[in-house]
Amino acid sequence: MRADPIQRAIDEDLVRMLYAQDPIAFFSHWFSIAVLVAIYWPHVPSPPLFIACFVFYALANCAGLALWICHRRYPQQVSPRDWIYLHALRGVLLYSGPGFAVWFAFQSPQTDLPLLHTVMLVTLAAGVFMSNGFDLLNFSTSIPFLLLPSIVLHFGSHTFERTILAIVLAFFFCAINVYAMSYRKLFRQVVQARVDQQYLAQSLAAQKRVAEEASLAKTRFFAAASHDLRQPLHAIGLLAASLNDPAATPAQHAKTAGHIVYNVEALNQLFNQVLDLARLESGVTQVIRLHFRLSELFERVGSQYRPQAAAKGLALRIAPTSMVVYDDPVLLERVLSNLLSNAVRYTEQGAIWLGFRRAGRQRGGYIEVRDSGVGIAPEEHERIFEEFYQVENPQRDARQGHGLGLPTVRRLVGLLGGELQLRSAPGRGSVLRFAVQEGDASGIVASLNDPVAGGPAAQGRRVLCIDDDPSILEGLASLLERWGCNVRGARDEAGALAALADGFVPDAVLCDYQLANRRTGAQALSALRGALAGAGHGKVVMLLITGDMASAELAALALQGVPVLHKPVTPARLRRTLDMLWQQAELDKEEPASAVAGERAPEADPAPSPAAAGSPQTEAGSGARSESQP
Repeated sequence: MRADPIQRAIDEDLVRMLYAQDPIAFFSHWFSIAVLVAIYWPHVPSPPLFIACFVFYALANCAGLALWICHRRYPQQVSPRDWIYLHALRGVLLYSGPGFAVWFAFQSPQTDLPLLHTVMLVTLAAGVFMSNGFDLLNFSTSIPFLLLPSIVLHFGSHTFERTILAIVLAFFFCAINVYAMSYRKLFRQVVQARVDQQYLAQSLAAQKRVAEEASLAKTRFFAAASHDLRQPLHAIGLLAASLNDPAATPAQHAKTAGHIVYNVEALNQLFNQVLDLARLESGVTQVIRLHFRLSELFERVGSQYRPQAAAKGLALRIAPTSMVVYDDPVLLERVLSNLLSNAVRYTEQGAIWLGFRRAGRQRGGYIEVRDSGVGIAPEEHERIFEEFYQVENPQRDARQGHGLGLPTVRRLVGLLGGELQLRSAPGRGSVLRFAVQEGDASGIVASLNDPVAGGPAAQGRRVLCIDDDPSILEGLASLLERWGCNVRGARDEAGALAALADGFVPDAVLCDYQLANRRTGAQALSALRGALAGAGHGKVVMLLITGDMASAELAALALQGVPVLHKPVTPARLRRTLDMLWQQAELDKEEPASAVAGERAPEADPAPSPAAAGSPQTEAGSGARSESQP
């Protein structure tokens, strides 16, 4: 993954270092030409060939300078690797001149010329090592042309002194290649360390930008939330003070009370929307899928918003469908509730359409919400998903909402693994849609519209409640006893374990998250699960109730599929959750028997199916995730 960037960085550094040495090399080679001409001048062997050789050497040196000038003026003209190839070609031409010129020394009657020329070549080789040793290509195209002709000629002279010199030169040739290998390895390590440091610096800079953007977004969010929270609180304070006016008439008091109720409702709506976003951001929102009929979900949200649409003279049309989907019905209901709420709010005439379309998908399709409202300009399509941003509400009238619906919808759809798509234009209404998976009708375990207030599911059930707040414990006990449950309360984990020791075997355990003595509900449930399993009671429904949304432990529980209800919990939510959990517990008890009877394949996993496992916990999540849950 990182090889190409590192190699490019190495190439760029090689180019810089190779060409940085060229001006010095230009003058060094002219000096070598002058020295060699001077030592050969008294007795020039083969003058025409000698002149041709040194003219070639001089031209190659000038060509090297021209290449350096081109690189300096047009560095981006070719790639770094191509500049390296050109420099290697320059090395072949430049160093072959003095390397092959050693032949003239062996043709001269002066016996010391081969030694003098060889010394000059060794000096040039040392310079090549310093300037080109960190690049294999440039080094291997310079040193052999420089030293090998001299080694061959010294060995070919068949004299003792020249043979010794040839051996020394061969050793020098090998040694300089070995040192160059170490030089190249060190060079690569240095460049790789620099590249790693750059990557780290870039990563830290990117993380810093993300943190700064998140901090700025959080600041904007809290500023907007603070404004919208303070507005109704300020109004409530003023209105409450006016109730103390003895001169006010009963009609004025009634009008003031009505305004107070309105502001309290606006405050509660905003508070719930902010909590929704906080749950999504904290990662405690559970996605628990099950198979259900989409028409039942459409019926639920349609019955909620049809009166509001009718009050504005709008037609809310819901397309009939027999589609069974496999998804989280609670989160989908929250998505559709927000979309329909927006559609009703921003549509003044015409109709709103809710339905399912295949749209070319083989399995599954799209849920769409269409309206004939004001529409949204293309430049606003992204901004409407920002918290507290509203296109048609510059005065921030709370009756037009708070700008949290669509941001919540986008996050929920993303959590479900989809993408919210928008198509809209001013005056032409809007279409919002997202994909859903096709389900299996045989996997449906309950109807979404089953009543939750009645039925025998809770009658005679034993429920163990754990909460360190006496008033909450008393309220839970009173509610559950009205449903026909046998309730036992405990203030902490020790009290709950004591109840088990007394022989109270619960059908369900309801536990608060923050308990006394710095214990958590997760720890208490774990201890109770172990005690019950040891006594042979492993199918007890356990439910965690909390007002905390930022705990890492809660996020871990959400990932494990542990049912979690977030406060405030209404009796309807609690009852529906318990009914579904008990229903699933009964299904789990039946599965081992069917497996023994041969209804399950021998190689099948004995764990409950995804559809069965998801159904009760989805309802458990309903209290935590859907403010519109009946």
